[in-house]
Amino acid sequence: MLDNTRSTIAKELLLNTTKTTSEIGYELGFKDTSNFNRAFKKWTGVSLGQFRK
Repeated sequence: MLDNTRSTIAKELLLNTTKTTSEIGYELGFKDTSNFNRAFKKWTGVSLGQFRK
């Protein structure tokens, strides 16, 4: 359930804000961007950068 909520919020922030991936990851409780990117790729099948494009 936590991963689902994090995934939804991450997608929303990536598409609708200019916050950096580091800022978004920190807000979602990740200690660093690499952990956030790894989790995001697991959730969506694409990296943070690919999704934001």
